[in-house]
Amino acid sequence: MKFKMNGLAILTAATLISTPAFANDWQGEANDAWLDGKLETSLLLNTELNNFKIDTDIDNGVAVLTGEVNNETQKDLAGEIARNVEGITDVKNNLTIDPDYRHDEAKDNDNKSFSRAWHDMTVTAGLKMELAAHDKLEATSINVSTDNGVVTLKGNVKNETERDLAIEMAKGYDKVVEVKDELVVTN
Repeated sequence: MKFKMNGLAILTAATLISTPAFANDWQGEANDAWLDGKLETSLLLNTELNNFKIDTDIDNGVAVLTGEVNNETQKDLAGEIARNVEGITDVKNNLTIDPDYRHDEAKDNDNKSFSRAWHDMTVTAGLKMELAAHDKLEATSINVSTDNGVVTLKGNVKNETERDLAIEMAKGYDKVVEVKDELVVTN
């Protein structure tokens, strides 16, 4: 069940992120629903907040945040995330601070797992595209996988220059914390 929910959440997030062109023509309630989905996804992807305790509503482009957070920093963070969602015109941050509130660790771990899985998938896909677009690499011979921000490069390269280039490209990619080199030079 956990895998199905994470898969569904990933699919939902991918859909929300990949179809902004369609939303440009939406108005009224349809646009508000679109913005609410984008805001919910943004909160879900943030590992510092428990988005299950934050309720969102959009009315004519104005985001209204209600629910509970631990402290003023989390309240400010949620508001800032809402302000940064393209299309939201104003934010009414009605979140309350409950210093005795404690996160449900299981939900927090699921949230962080989802966020990490999302970042890992986007790193793998993006890095594969960058390697494929680079004219000095035979990217079809390089396998890219990402786990908890650690990129593993496997496969064959023609020389040390190709190996170094692939490694440097992976190291420079956003959200990468380490690169494991398992490339083989096949002269």
